[in-house]
Amino acid sequence: MGTSLGGTHRLHFTEVGPRDGLQNLDLDLQTETKLALVERLLDADIDLIEATSMVSPRWVPKMADAEQLLSALVAARGHGVLRRLRVLVPNQRGLERALATGAVHVVANIGATESFNHANLRQGVEETLVELARMAELARAQGCTFDVGISCSFGCPFEGRVAPDRVAELADRLADLGVSEIGIADTIGVADPRQVSSLIEHLARSGVGAEQLALHLHDTRGMGLANALAAYESGILRFEGSVGGIGGCPFAPRATGNVCSEDLLHMLVRVGAETDVDLEGLCQAATYLEEVLDRPLPGRLYRAGIWEGPSSPA
Repeated sequence: MGTSLGGTHRLHFTEVGPRDGLQNLDLDLQTETKLALVERLLDADIDLIEATSMVSPRWVPKMADAEQLLSALVAARGHGVLRRLRVLVPNQRGLERALATGAVHVVANIGATESFNHANLRQGVEETLVELARMAELARAQGCTFDVGISCSFGCPFEGRVAPDRVAELADRLADLGVSEIGIADTIGVADPRQVSSLIEHLARSGVGAEQLALHLHDTRGMGLANALAAYESGILRFEGSVGGIGGCPFAPRATGNVCSEDLLHMLVRVGAETDVDLEGLCQAATYLEEVLDRPLPGRLYRAGIWEGPSSPA
């Protein structure tokens, strides 16, 4: 598996634990606890933190305190903190709520299949594309960065394998909307390294380059890190992960945790990537979360410790 990387290999990392990680837990956390987690992640110099979601509390009750959390973060860190926070907005109403808080960076999702899009967003894919176009225009008018993730880019829990052409079609249409970053999500953790490399190459041929793509991986079947390495070697420098490896999608059956942030970054640094993230601080955030949840987390680095030995030769 060859690499298409050239020049600097500096990563851009988005931590999704406070949103994607916490939304599927079997217990409710107080806003103060979420605040403490996000503050630890900020202290670890994460590039971007997906702090919460403006989803209806009827669908995801654990995100019901979205406005309170953002307000508390601004009170603790000043308005400048909003530049390091991203908010999930499932629809135009969610975007309006986010903008009302002062949010300057949001992300929406679209399913690669009709079945998943209906399960997640209660509408068809074409309907979502029409709404995303309106949302992109509103975000642009407000000076807000607008990202979109493509859920189930490799496989759907209802329809099975997803063809690369389908993902490329959606990515092309999102690029035409002026989306800042297009997330490729393995929502149910079915991808393998060759599929990852192949899809990235397919997207490049369709006109969507690696510089606009981010990888959102789940470790459901234990291939999250291998898939991340394949993506990195194919030129991807934008990744998402969840502290401690917690998380999962409430609308995808048996979709267990996201790839673990600190494990992922440690691996990529070992093979030559550069990051400003403080890995020790990130491990400390995972330890804090373990204490709060009173259970071991799926991640390994925060328990084993950072290895400082020599890397393998290139």
